[in-house]
Amino acid sequence: MKTKLALTILGGYNTLMGLIMLAMPGEFASQAVAEHVASDANVLECFTLFHYGLSPALLMIGLTLLLIRKSAVETAKNALLAYAIGTGVLISLFFTVFSSAEIMNFSIEMAAPDILAFGLAIFAYLKGK
Repeated sequence: MKTKLALTILGGYNTLMGLIMLAMPGEFASQAVAEHVASDANVLECFTLFHYGLSPALLMIGLTLLLIRKSAVETAKNALLAYAIGTGVLISLFFTVFSSAEIMNFSIEMAAPDILAFGLAIFAYLKGK
């Protein structure tokens, strides 16, 4: 697999998610909050602020991946490895911390895009040309 294609897909996904999260943090917050605390305005505000804070990080990751698409294969593979490591940590947090937090409405559907991105990053790292 061409590393350029993987970087384009992952970069586009992260850039898009960063922009959407910046535009609609309240929507993400209301989906992430468990029903029994959803009526608490302070909880919703915390989750909304969290998504405001997360959006620039996703935007930076996405833009970085998009801007290094034409780099040497070894550089691209290093970026894919770093992305896979970071996403692997995120997935482990999903299934340990987030899934056991009573305040969160965590489900596998929330993690599915990140699991797919992790798989793509690993595949492109191993088979990168």
